[in-house]
Amino acid sequence: MTRRWWTVDLNRRSLTERRLGPEEVLRGGRWRTVHELQRLGAAGADPLAPDNPVVLAAGPFAGSSYSNANRLSVGTRSPLTGGVKEANSGGTLAYALGRIGVAGLTLVGAAPDWVVLVLGPDGVRFADAAPYLGLGNYAAAEHLWNDFPAAASLALVGPVAEYGGLLAGLAVTDTDGQPGRLAARGGVGAVFGAKRVKAIVVEEGASPAFAGDAAFKDAMRAYARALLASDGIKRYTSVGTAGMGDFQNMFGGLPVKNFSRGRLAEGENPLGGEALRRLILERDGEGATAHACMPGCVIRCSNKVPDAWGKVVVSPLEYETLGLVGSNLGFDDLDAVARMNRWANDLGVDTIEFGAALGVAMDAGLGPWADLDFVEDVYRALLAGTEEGRRYAAGAARLGRALGHARVPVVRDQGISAYDPRVVEGTGVTYMTTPQGADHTAGNVPRENPGERSLEELMDLSFAAQVNAAASDALGLCIFGGSVTYAQKDAAVRAAALAAGLDEEPDAAAFDRLGREVLALELAFNRAAGQPEVAPLPRFMYEEPLPPRNLTARLDPERIAGFWKRLER
Repeated sequence: MTRRWWTVDLNRRSLTERRLGPEEVLRGGRWRTVHELQRLGAAGADPLAPDNPVVLAAGPFAGSSYSNANRLSVGTRSPLTGGVKEANSGGTLAYALGRIGVAGLTLVGAAPDWVVLVLGPDGVRFADAAPYLGLGNYAAAEHLWNDFPAAASLALVGPVAEYGGLLAGLAVTDTDGQPGRLAARGGVGAVFGAKRVKAIVVEEGASPAFAGDAAFKDAMRAYARALLASDGIKRYTSVGTAGMGDFQNMFGGLPVKNFSRGRLAEGENPLGGEALRRLILERDGEGATAHACMPGCVIRCSNKVPDAWGKVVVSPLEYETLGLVGSNLGFDDLDAVARMNRWANDLGVDTIEFGAALGVAMDAGLGPWADLDFVEDVYRALLAGTEEGRRYAAGAARLGRALGHARVPVVRDQGISAYDPRVVEGTGVTYMTTPQGADHTAGNVPRENPGERSLEELMDLSFAAQVNAAASDALGLCIFGGSVTYAQKDAAVRAAALAAGLDEEPDAAAFDRLGREVLALELAFNRAAGQPEVAPLPRFMYEEPLPPRNLTARLDPERIAGFWKRLER
């Protein structure tokens, strides 16, 4: 099956198709999103104007059962940061695109009226989105499944995106059909809202031809075996991403009460992976400690969190949410965080930005710490789109400026994720240097002891992590397989070449070269958009010591200024 690229003109309701060669298929995902944005001059566009395109791209494995290789990249100029944004999601959309022979699509212009894009093997149809407007994502998804019985996957935006709230992401359905996987960061959902695209429906297709190739099958099985044999992967399967909460609580890098402390509890973290696993197992019912968000994934780091009666409240509940919406707001109760996670999913918003904004509000005295009623009031205001709701929907940086509050945990106006850079210094370097804004997934370095590495060593670690993450994103590979993927990069890129239909076997350096290409493209985009190469951490992190380690940030922007010279080496 030939892979196709579709450009959908929303104004004209037209489709242009281009067939991709093997080299183009290999450079998918995050590479393809920024390349398209550069080609279309998006760096000069108003992020919420019709001339800012949105690009959705799968990787070369899409449509196959290669483990953790059906990630979706969503790219645009971010209305939150003003720079390039690639928001990455699991779920089933990239898999479904691969099965209709589509490598990705570019949305240009803006629809005159709200639409649902229905993608099938033969093209795109435009359906009326009016019945779904104003609904939370869970109700909207249920209606879409009923109204489009041939659907294999959905992507949709919630009510916050409909009024342009910068908290908004794009929700993608998982293997259970639930809209719990989000391409969340950077306000990408607001751009869909500006284009009046409520949802994308991908209809059933067929297994791509490459998935039946004997050499590809051998590579797929070898990768799965390596994952299943890895102790690190076994840990992901056991406790999911929430296990990082146990480590960061001990390490002192956990966000607590708007990044004012680095540890929630002495001893076990009540919001950590071990506590979450026990809760799920004790309640049984519909809960699950391991769950695959996409077909074929053997890591199964997702989960299903039940209430006291065994009914699923949310899936998944992950570390970033437990950090930003949990400990960052003073909560230590898993049930409370699960409820707030469901509210955020229903709104279709980024839980990191949501939690960062709420933390600023609580720190400024708008509500008490650990007050579920206050958070529910904000949820209802966001759902209704009231004046108060829209103030929160603008994100942490803009809310902080409106309140005149100084303690705002953002870089490039994007909320910091659940690693305090005063302690988790390698990730702090990534926050400051990545064109993506304060995004740990751009290159996480979560376990280096603070103060033990020189600044130069921290920069090297961050750069290596950013190259690895960028290459993984370009191939549609989930970074949670990194402990195996990065140990056998040549095998990963050879398997991708088989999937893409390349005649020649790539060399051993191809993986890193791909990651470097992505970073160079993103850096060029941000330069064209007037963005600095290095952005500082929040001022309060340079001034306030973080208990219990009592460290201030030592990541001086001037000393990090030469970071990107590493691309020339």
